[in-house]
Amino acid sequence: MNKKMNNKGFSLVELIIVIAIMVVLIAVLAPQYLKYVEKSRVASDQTTIVEYIDAMQVLAADPDVTLDSSKSYTLTNSGKTLSVSADLEALFTAEKIMDAAQAKGTTLQSTAYAGATVNIELTYESNMWVVKNASGATGSVEVSGKIK
Repeated sequence: MNKKMNNKGFSLVELIIVIAIMVVLIAVLAPQYLKYVEKSRVASDQTTIVEYIDAMQVLAADPDVTLDSSKSYTLTNSGKTLSVSADLEALFTAEKIMDAAQAKGTTLQSTAYAGATVNIELTYESNMWVVKNASGATGSVEVSGKIK
């Protein structure tokens, strides 16, 4: 009774070792991957905010756009929702700077902006339209647009 054993597979011990190696690799690499994903989300949110700032500067510099100097046109966030004031939304859509859905605002993707404050406003100060943000940085635009 001589049985010939045909061992054409992996043993249970070999499979467990391979699974353990994969678990260790995932445990080491997953945090790094998540960090890179969050960095890309932050970069995407920053790009979105810069697009709104650029659109506000375009409005202020356009001689065909009538802006009311008694108003403050704002871009703010509530948690992860970025929204514009009704006046600014109307200008964005009327001047075809942004489509209606984008002009209402967008959802920020990163967790970094969930607790951060985004407060950017376009105001008229000393014969100039100024774009200010919450951190105090300003960018001014020479007045070439119509002013009420």
